[in-house]
Amino acid sequence: MLFEATDECTFPTEPAFLVPVEVKKTLQYGEDHYGVFASEPIPAQTKIWAWTDRVKKIHHTALGSHIKSNFGDDKKLIQLFLRQGFVLPGEGNDQVFNSNPTDAGRFMNHSNSPTCGPDGTLRDIQKGEELTMDYSFHGNPKWYRDICERYGVLTEAEIARNAK
Repeated sequence: MLFEATDECTFPTEPAFLVPVEVKKTLQYGEDHYGVFASEPIPAQTKIWAWTDRVKKIHHTALGSHIKSNFGDDKKLIQLFLRQGFVLPGEGNDQVFNSNPTDAGRFMNHSNSPTCGPDGTLRDIQKGEELTMDYSFHGNPKWYRDICERYGVLTEAEIARNAK
């Protein structure tokens, strides 16, 4: 279940994150890759991120024109855009590509032993520990697979499969 931000939400260090975090390079995932790390201990079952207006919803039928008008033919920028976005599962949700270019949520990496799930932390998180999720939770519709293949980007489902 997604947690939507309200006027009462405060973001201690990064927009959309409800807990103190920092973004750091994660060379184990490749050059120029980043991850989200706890700035202090976080108890299990803590909501860590809120859905804000920073997440732009793009219907899959408009995705091609969005890419063209924002990135032209710059393949590296297009790949980055696709890598940092996501598709939610479920009827209706799987028709929309979600882009969050201005919040650190885009830096959450996949793990087969994730520290976080859709509803928050799965266990106690230590200060300095990376916040990760299982990408296999996200949607993987054909239009998403096709556009990722077109630009040479692994889908989140492929990343999850390759990590096993």
